Amino acid sequence: MRVVRNVSQSIFLLPLARVFAWISVEGLEHVQDLAGPVIFAANHQSHMDGPVILAALPRRVRARVAPAMAKEFFKAHFFPEQFTRKQWFTNSLNYWLSAAFFNTFPLPQREAGARQTLRYAGELLGEGFSVLIFPEGKRTEHGEINAFRPGVGMMAARLGAPVIPVRLEGVDRVLHHTWKMATPGRVKVTFGAPMRLYGEDYAELARQVEEAVRNLGG
Repeated sequence: MRVVRNVSQSIFLLPLARVFAWISVEGLEHVQDLAGPVIFAANHQSHMDGPVILAALPRRVRARVAPAMAKEFFKAHFFPEQFTRKQWFTNSLNYWLSAAFFNTFPLPQREAGARQTLRYAGELLGEGFSVLIFPEGKRTEHGEINAFRPGVGMMAARLGAPVIPVRLEGVDRVLHHTWKMATPGRVKVTFGAPMRLYGEDYAELARQVEEAVRNLGG
């Protein structure tokens, strides 16, 4: 599946994303020579955020990235008894396609399940995979950056992985979360220098990552 994923991303999925998102990239020097796995922490604008970031990364790096997706978005997959069979099938199909072709994993936005997710993220990092998360927990309305949730601080401090802040600009104008179809436009991806986070004040650590992402704009 890893071979199929890499081939599909290279020849179809990411070129299709580039048709709509005309990407300019800054800060590649921070990711070109990564010696080990990191946590990419980005602001969240659109369902296209993941593909845009993957398209901006060097092939060697993106081949070993696991993006997080909100577990609550796939509620019908995890709790089928609460939904119709059609809703379960559609939601589960989306879940498995995302996992198969983008190597995604579910990240709960609430406290329940956080320990299991932390353990799984640790396994991914231990196997050499970088993790891509969106600490705001929701997509933007007008391009603003919302407060980062403490989970990014906990993950970085507990797992001892460096954090690379990522600033996205313009993706919401390519595919806003209220739209059903994308429209072509210019987007910008900026990678910051790796950060090391220490301590147990996870809210403060998350604030530091948020500030780093904000400072990448302009």
